[in-house]
Amino acid sequence: MLEYTADAAVKSAMARAHAARGQVLKTGLKQAWTRLFGKKPVPALRPKVSRWA
Repeated sequence: MLEYTADAAVKSAMARAHAARGQVLKTGLKQAWTRLFGKKPVPALRPKVSRWA
Protein backbone atom coordinates (compact mmCIF):
# COMPACT_ATOMS: atom_id res chain seq x y z
CA MET A 1 0.00 0.00 0.00
CA LEU A 2 2.97 2.31 0.43
CA GLU A 3 3.34 2.56 -3.33
CA TYR A 4 0.08 4.47 -3.62
CA THR A 5 1.02 7.14 -1.08
CA ALA A 6 4.67 7.62 -2.07
CA ASP A 7 5.92 10.47 -4.21
CA ALA A 8 8.01 10.03 -7.38
CA ALA A 9 11.38 10.01 -5.59
CA VAL A 10 10.31 7.28 -3.17
CA LYS A 11 8.79 5.21 -5.98
CA SER A 12 12.03 5.53 -7.95
CA ALA A 13 14.09 4.48 -4.93
CA MET A 14 11.82 1.50 -4.31
CA ALA A 15 12.15 0.44 -7.96
CA ARG A 16 15.96 0.69 -7.78
CA ALA A 17 16.03 -1.33 -4.55
CA HIS A 18 13.80 -3.97 -6.11
CA ALA A 19 16.10 -4.21 -9.15
CA ALA A 20 19.17 -4.45 -6.92
CA ARG A 21 17.62 -7.27 -4.86
CA GLY A 22 16.74 -9.08 -8.06
CA GLN A 23 20.29 -8.76 -9.36
CA VAL A 24 21.75 -10.09 -6.10
CA LEU A 25 19.36 -13.04 -6.17
CA LYS A 26 20.12 -13.75 -9.83
CA THR A 27 23.88 -13.64 -9.22
CA GLY A 28 23.61 -15.86 -6.14
CA LEU A 29 21.51 -18.46 -7.93
CA LYS A 30 23.84 -18.44 -10.93
CA GLN A 31 26.86 -19.03 -8.69
CA ALA A 32 25.09 -21.83 -6.82
CA TRP A 33 24.01 -23.47 -10.10
CA THR A 34 27.55 -23.24 -11.48
CA ARG A 35 28.98 -24.70 -8.29
CA LEU A 36 26.55 -27.62 -8.37
CA PHE A 37 26.40 -28.32 -12.09
CA GLY A 38 29.45 -26.46 -13.40
CA LYS A 39 31.78 -27.57 -16.12
CA LYS A 40 33.64 -30.70 -15.20
CA PRO A 41 36.82 -31.65 -17.03
CA VAL A 42 35.98 -33.76 -20.05
CA PRO A 43 38.40 -36.65 -20.60
CA ALA A 44 40.25 -36.68 -23.88
CA LEU A 45 38.68 -38.86 -26.55
CA ARG A 46 41.22 -41.62 -26.95
CA PRO A 47 40.78 -45.36 -26.98
CA LYS A 48 41.04 -47.09 -23.65
CA VAL A 49 43.96 -49.46 -24.10
CA SER A 50 45.35 -51.35 -21.20
CA ARG A 51 49.02 -50.65 -20.64
CA TRP A 52 49.43 -54.36 -19.85
CA ALA A 53 48.20 -55.47 -23.27
